[in-house]
Amino acid sequence: MHIIIQILQILGAISLFIFAIKYLSENLQALSGSNFKRTLNKITYNDTSSIVAGTIFTTTIQSSSAASVFILGFINAGLINLKKAFGLILGANIGTTLTLWLVYLGLKFDFLMIALPILFFSVPFYLSKFKTKRKLGGIFFSLALLFISIHFLKIYLPNFDNNIIQQYIQDLQNFGILTKLLFVVIGIVLTIFVHFSSASITISILLAEKGLPIELAAMMVLGANIGTTLTAHLVAAIGNYQTKLVAAFHTFFNTLCAILFFFLGHLLLEQIEKYSDQISATLITFDIIVNIIGVILIYPFIGKITSYCYKLIMKQKGRPTKSIEFFSFPFGTNSDLYRFETNKKMTRLAGNASQIVHVLGRMITESDEDKMIVFRERIYQLEKEGDDLEDEVKVFLNDISNLDIPNENRFELHQLITLSQHLESVGDIAIKIAAIHRKRRLTNSYFTPKMREFLVTLQTSLDQATTILHQNLNDNDFEISIRDAEIIEKAINSTYKEADNYLLRTIDKENLNALSSIYYKELIQHYEQLGDHLYRANKTIVKLNQQ
Repeated sequence: MHIIIQILQILGAISLFIFAIKYLSENLQALSGSNFKRTLNKITYNDTSSIVAGTIFTTTIQSSSAASVFILGFINAGLINLKKAFGLILGANIGTTLTLWLVYLGLKFDFLMIALPILFFSVPFYLSKFKTKRKLGGIFFSLALLFISIHFLKIYLPNFDNNIIQQYIQDLQNFGILTKLLFVVIGIVLTIFVHFSSASITISILLAEKGLPIELAAMMVLGANIGTTLTAHLVAAIGNYQTKLVAAFHTFFNTLCAILFFFLGHLLLEQIEKYSDQISATLITFDIIVNIIGVILIYPFIGKITSYCYKLIMKQKGRPTKSIEFFSFPFGTNSDLYRFETNKKMTRLAGNASQIVHVLGRMITESDEDKMIVFRERIYQLEKEGDDLEDEVKVFLNDISNLDIPNENRFELHQLITLSQHLESVGDIAIKIAAIHRKRRLTNSYFTPKMREFLVTLQTSLDQATTILHQNLNDNDFEISIRDAEIIEKAINSTYKEADNYLLRTIDKENLNALSSIYYKELIQHYEQLGDHLYRANKTIVKLNQQ
């Protein structure tokens, strides 16, 4: 019974540590702001700057898992190329060590004594009505929990000075390479279980402090570096082929470093121990040097690796695109990647609406009945594709909304749903317009040249509105403006009023029959409605851009 309680106490301490790291990372991310993320593409102008940017970025948010999510999101959205992504990933491996140095300070100075004062100090910040102060309070709160969890881990993790355990470890060491490999696997499995490499490396440090041979603890550190790449693969599961290549590169790099120092680790530890008699500092320094040497060794080959990856991408072209899928994984916020993926689907939906509008224009002046049948069938097909795509996006966004995501992202999801509804409505209205054209032809209803001219004018304005829609969805270089969309919307409304007034005059002067009047009135009303939906779609995109 005592053993069970001790195991539960260890698991509880680990859970508290994980929560502290996650909460610290989330608050640091919030303080770093979206502007910092957006400037990454601008400051990664070569391989060296990409590595430095990745290091700074990951140091700022203190989570290589979160950093990999952002990096994969950028490559999935086409905001950065593969070479930049590889550099950012390399930098991310170096940038997470701040947490480990906090662990070192907690062990060396027994920060439990100041943990409760830090908690007290964090409360006024945490209760503030200002977001920045609340995030600062969250950082102080998470630091206090971090030191408290380290204290409990020190107490409850087993000591290796027990004669039986020492004998067991000694027997294990007789197996040589197999023993080292076992502890690498333990590091991998532990990191997969706790999700944060910082947590598993901390456990290896504490075990070394309690008597575990430092070389075996170093093997756990190497395993932790491999295990942390699982997050990248989970995120890449919903991304494009490039994201999968970046995730594979992440695993390749960490595995390469692990293999190299699996055999040379004891030599590196001997050199570090000449300058440090602290076990914790030795292992943290070991982890930093492993990553830095790995970056130095692979740096000259980034270009060749990128070229090889682009060859693989070329082989993938022409293969069918999978529909978006939803994957949720613990301890991570992946809404950014999902948002980028949804934006690509939204671009497809906008393209669908644009094609529908274009086909409608062909129906205004076409006199061949066979071609009109083809146009109607094309509109029905496009409308069905639009419905399916909208349903797919809605379900997808609903799943994302169930994630633990920031409020600003939740607002963004709502706007994306609104955007998809406006775009899908274009197809619904187009079906009605196609049906009116069919009825008009079956009844030989007549439109005057001037009436057709108004329809062509409305059609031209709608074509311009869809062009602006595409520009707004795909333009990331400057602030999107609603001004052009407003001008077109006013032009559509003005043309609609002129056409409506002309219809009334024509009924009186030219004895236009009732069916012709009804069909024409319905057509111009539907065109005006199309203009409204396209304008609102553009307006929604502007709101998203301003968020």
